[in-house]
Amino acid sequence: MSENKKIIPKTPDVVDFEENGITVLNNIIYGYTEDCDLRADCFWDDANQETKPLIIWIHAGGLTELTSTRKTRPESAFYQLVKKGYFVASIDYRLAQVRPFPAALEDCKCAVRYFRSHAAKYNIDPNRIGVWGGSVGGQMAGLLAVQGGIAEYENKGGWNDVSSDIQAAVSWYGGLSFKTFIELRKDTCEEQERGFASFRDRFQFTYGGTIEEKQDLIEKIDPMSYVTRKFAPMLAMCSDSDPRIGEDVSKKFCEIACQNGNNIIYSTAPGQGHGFFKGEEFYEQVYNHFDQYLK
Repeated sequence: MSENKKIIPKTPDVVDFEENGITVLNNIIYGYTEDCDLRADCFWDDANQETKPLIIWIHAGGLTELTSTRKTRPESAFYQLVKKGYFVASIDYRLAQVRPFPAALEDCKCAVRYFRSHAAKYNIDPNRIGVWGGSVGGQMAGLLAVQGGIAEYENKGGWNDVSSDIQAAVSWYGGLSFKTFIELRKDTCEEQERGFASFRDRFQFTYGGTIEEKQDLIEKIDPMSYVTRKFAPMLAMCSDSDPRIGEDVSKKFCEIACQNGNNIIYSTAPGQGHGFFKGEEFYEQVYNHFDQYLK
């Protein structure tokens, strides 16, 4: 792998929230499935009695990495968001080892419904909900943004009497043109680090069938399929040196979305590879985006 095609280590920074005056509620159950309970960790500032906008973090991991969980999160950014008056939740979802995709997307939608249903309990505003994710979490953040009002993958896990619509999204190096991502990767054999012989092998495990068998699913879970409709404001951030999800996978999506009147910004993080971005300037873009559309 060339020097400019590096993968940034995935280990994020760690914050002692309680020592810094932040309330933490770990391991809450936000949904129920035939496979397992769905859990989240929550963060907020008890000293701030105002009703808070909610931000849900969706972790990365390619839907298969057992070491990537709700504990894999940008904690310094969580701290900054909480001090700015947000309620932050970091969620787990079902990996392919438990059930193939789109189970993970159903879980993310369930999380939005849970917190909207329990807005009074957590003192959050049910009309100001944002999502933020990296890699496959970024793809799901994009899907939550573009699928508002679409019944597909809804009503799984509970809280079915409310909407899973969101009001803002941040996608970090997400596959916002999933079909393009598949075309670029389908004949590669670079998945050994994830325990697979090839991309096709990994795809079949993750999505429950071959690329050829899953064309209908691919269409439905590709944010590009919804790009011409009006959707929640989005910030899409990618690196120009990402070896897994190149800029072109998301840039075209953003261009077409803008042409169709959507509030979407594409931002490049030079030389950052694939992983948690380093540099406060990239996080400031995230904070500003949520401030603009959730405050």
